[in-house]
Amino acid sequence: MTRPFSDGASECTLTTDTPNNTTSLYVILGVDPTAPPSELKRAYRRLALQYHPDRNPGTSHQFVSIQHAYDILSDERMRRIYDRYGDLGIQMAGRMGGELLDPHVSNLLSAFAFMSAMVAMLLIMFFALLARRVDMQKPWPYLAVFMPVWTIDGLVLVAVCWAFCLKLGSEATGTDMDGDLDAPDDNNNSHPGSETWGNDAAVTSDRQAGCADEATALLGRQTRGGESAADRRRERRRRLKHMRVAMEAQLQGMAQVLPVIYVSLLVLFHIVLALRLDGYIHWSALRTALPWLAIEGIHSMLLTIKLLANVLKFGENGGIHISSLLVLFLDTYWWLAIRVSQALLVIMKLDGTVSWSWAVIFVPTYLPALRSLITLCLLKRQLRNMGDPEILQNESAIVFGLSAVFVVVSSFVYSFIALLVWRLSAPLAVRLAIVLVPVFTALSIFCLCCSCLSCVLACGMHAPAAEDEERMTATETRRISSDRLLAPST
Repeated sequence: MTRPFSDGASECTLTTDTPNNTTSLYVILGVDPTAPPSELKRAYRRLALQYHPDRNPGTSHQFVSIQHAYDILSDERMRRIYDRYGDLGIQMAGRMGGELLDPHVSNLLSAFAFMSAMVAMLLIMFFALLARRVDMQKPWPYLAVFMPVWTIDGLVLVAVCWAFCLKLGSEATGTDMDGDLDAPDDNNNSHPGSETWGNDAAVTSDRQAGCADEATALLGRQTRGGESAADRRRERRRRLKHMRVAMEAQLQGMAQVLPVIYVSLLVLFHIVLALRLDGYIHWSALRTALPWLAIEGIHSMLLTIKLLANVLKFGENGGIHISSLLVLFLDTYWWLAIRVSQALLVIMKLDGTVSWSWAVIFVPTYLPALRSLITLCLLKRQLRNMGDPEILQNESAIVFGLSAVFVVVSSFVYSFIALLVWRLSAPLAVRLAIVLVPVFTALSIFCLCCSCLSCVLACGMHAPAAEDEERMTATETRRISSDRLLAPST
């Protein structure tokens, strides 16, 4: 390992300079690569005072090198990239896609891509078994057909429960998700890495601002002998802000436990559906879908709280127009309304409440495509209104790319819907295996892309480490003269 230089040394042993050198910045500061942030700060302060151009003329080059090394190593993300990829990683970190060089981000994305590929393969297995069962080729029970779904449910439930326990543990022990203690800085003013501190600080700041506004309003009433219009407006803004902060805090608290509730209800829905299909229970379609409808009910409650918080935020800034309120309402509920209306129509059709054709039942699924098409038609005008020169330069490419994505996605989705309507309208006209061809194709493409992404990220994460080890064992060392070192020669 490269040893850090010390004051008074005239020369030092270093590895040969390479684009993937991961120790030169530590050598500049004279610390070990495993040094904690506090030791980096002490070394930087000592060297900065020693080589500052105002105190030691002619050392501007050394001071710039010290500042550059500390800027990289004091940033947690940049330090991880440097420890993994060296100077080449630092050069690429600021470019598009540079976030993937962070080992934490790469690990997380690689794990997510791998799990997504696994889920896609299990879904392919489920739809294949379902097609064989529905087409009467195999008399399997639906509880066996749902085995891939049970596997997905188990994996997701374990993942969300594990994340929830980690979150509770980090809050109880005062650590972040990486396991680092949330200690205050030198001035004892902040606790970086603690999400709870950020929320508490925001609430405390809002409370202080509200108290200041209240004190100002009280002083104005006492000096003028009455309550003015400005006092009333200030008091109204203070109350709106207090209500908004309370709603946002409630949303943050609910967001921690809701994933577990969502997945539990979804698992319950799958169990009830399989039991009904096998004839163990004889519930109506509405009763069978109650767990799924409960999920949508909880989600609608969250959207309502979020909508009210946004309305209160507009009220703090002077109010909101009816047209803006209508747009905000539609943006908040449109996707929920489509899902719920489609589910209710299917439930009523299965229970015999309505006698409409299946083509009419699936009308809500056409609305997202219509909305996306209108958005694409207005996209050029929106891009021009943004006024960003880089966006304007790539305007045609952006529109073409989004249009291509829309055509591909809509082709898969609506070809499947058309085949499904055909199958439901005439069960003997087409087999379910033919109906599921778009689903098999889309899942296969998705699985292949996720597998390739996981492999690329895995190779990208481990290859540099192997190169570093080989370089450290096989590269010859050389002697560097004292003018290359930041420490003065004796």
